[in-house]
Parts: sequence; C-alpha cells; structure tokens
Amino acid sequence: MTNRPIIEVKDLKVRFPVFGGVFLGKVAEVKAVDGVTFDMMEGETLGLVGESGCGKTTIGRAVINIVRATSPDAIVEGDINFHIYPSATANALNPALRGTEEVVNVARLSKGKMRPYRSLVQMIFQDPFASLNPRLTVAKIVEEPLVIHTLMTEKERTERIGWLLQKVGLNPEQAQRYPHEFSGGQRQRIGIARALATNPKVIIADEPVSALDVSIQAQVINLLQDLQEEFGLTYLFIAHDLSVVEHISQRIAVMYLGNLVEIGPSETVYKDPKHPYTKALLSAVPLPDPKGAATRKRTILTGDIPTPLRKPSGCPFRTRCPIARPSCADQMPLLEDFGGGRMVACPWVK
Repeated sequence: MTNRPIIEVKDLKVRFPVFGGVFLGKVAEVKAVDGVTFDMMEGETLGLVGESGCGKTTIGRAVINIVRATSPDAIVEGDINFHIYPSATANALNPALRGTEEVVNVARLSKGKMRPYRSLVQMIFQDPFASLNPRLTVAKIVEEPLVIHTLMTEKERTERIGWLLQKVGLNPEQAQRYPHEFSGGQRQRIGIARALATNPKVIIADEPVSALDVSIQAQVINLLQDLQEEFGLTYLFIAHDLSVVEHISQRIAVMYLGNLVEIGPSETVYKDPKHPYTKALLSAVPLPDPKGAATRKRTILTGDIPTPLRKPSGCPFRTRCPIARPSCADQMPLLEDFGGGRMVACPWVK
C-alpha cells in the first residue's frame, strides 16, 4: 500500500425516485447514499460493511459508474475522483496509464468517455450464478473485455485467457465449457478472471463470497489476497460479515442507512469500536470459542427501525441508539477525527 490516493469520494449522494399514484408520478425518493466521503489508497483493501439496505452496493456501483446504466432515473451527486498515475509498464491492456498523472471525476464523465476508465476499474459481482452469461463459454466470457478494451489479436487473447484461468486456479482446458458445468466457487473464480482481464488498478468486490460455502469462502479470499500482492490491486471489499472483512481489509468503513458512521484501521475498529452501531454489529459476530461466546455481552438494539424512504431528522441512528440525546434530532453528525486514522460520526462517544 502506498500513501497516495487512487479514489477520492466526496459528498456522494445517490437517490432513486419512487413512482406511484394514478398517473404514476414521482411520490418519494429513496436516499440510498446520503453524503458519503472517503478515500481509497493505492494498493489497500477498504472494507465496507453494514446491514442489508444500508447502501453498500450502491456506493460500489457509483464508484464504477454503472448506476446510471442500471437505473436511468437515479440522481447521482458529488465527486468521485480517480487518480491515474503514469506507468512505465503500460501496454495495450491499459493505455490510460501512459502520459502524465491525471485526475478524472467519474461522476461527471459522459457515457462516451468512460471506456479508458472502465479498463482500470472492474467489478466482481455477488452472485456467481447470475453474473455469468449461461449462453457463452468461459473463453468468451473472459475474452469479452479484451475485445472491447484492447487491440489484441485473437491469438494474444487466447493466450491471455489461458494465463488468467491459471492465475485463478482453473485449468485452461476448461475454457470451452459453459458456466453451468462449474461449481459456485469455480464460477466466482471465472468472474475474478474476467475482472482481471484488462489489468485493472481497482476492483470493486461486491460481497464476492456471501453466496459460497465457508470452506470455499476461505479459498476465494486467499486467492484475492494473492492476486492483490502480485498485481498491486486496490480493493473496495463490500460485505456484511465483519469477520471476513477484518481478515482481508487494512481499513474498515461502517455504514448505516446511507451514511458512514465510523472508519479506521481494521484492527483498531474491530478491537475497540467507538460508534454504538459498530459495537452492535461486532457483538453479533459469532465467536469460535464457546466460553468466550457465553461470557460476551451482546448489544441488543431497540427502538424504531427507519427506512431510506423516511429517514429520521438529524442522526439516522438516533431512533435505535442507546446514547441518543434530544439534540441528535437537530443535525447530521459529521465524521470527527479520533486520531490514528479513526473517524467517528458521533459527538457523544469517548
């Protein structure tokens, strides 16, 4: 990991309109992401955690700029700055790495100017069964980004496909098979090979192991770590399993109802959580030691559970927070620096 940023997200907001009524007009907005700011350093793994519906996947899709493609009515505001650093080893796989250092605001890129950026930022999707085209062979699936983003010849593409399959632990001879002939873990490896095809710098991993068995999860996580070390990749690792995130991430960002509530080094956040929501999440992580699990104090959240359609005023967590004060309803708490790279969005924690 270096000390230079590769992605800077500033005050990101993503809203999805809800249509209804007799004339199918806009009746409400879902605030999926509501003013999120964070940086990703080159070569690091940033874990993004939170319960279902908090906006984790939406952030990942916004960073890679596919929100508009999948949801044309979505409203995206804020800045997503991608730093492109020149490289002496740049080749036909990533021509954007040539030349001088450049900062690209992905949130403001038009559709026609996205192609160079697409080759540098790729995504591993959550469901390995739905993310692969069942009508294409593995060779065609992995070859597709090479056809779109490079000028490689057919022979060069075939050689790279075999090399990529070997890198993810598959046999190149399996390239002519179809996705239904593979297990879930093998399909996710195919998805990883496709993401690596264009030699990207950043990979958005959207819960890449949540649909896999526990033993297969460990294999895929170890594979991702090995590939990161070999290729100098930067990961945004999205998950709801804190134990998995703590294992693979250098930093952890905790999200609740569209907002970041805590961010910091993974070991520090895991051992000494500050925000009440982070404490509640960690108290629910299963412990392998029965004695430790029996004596551990659980944090049980009570109160009203809000929705993105009707977010509470002020702090979105105040309706469930054990240390909430009346003033928490007045304004959204900002992330405050607690030292050591730790930021917490609560004025009442110590």
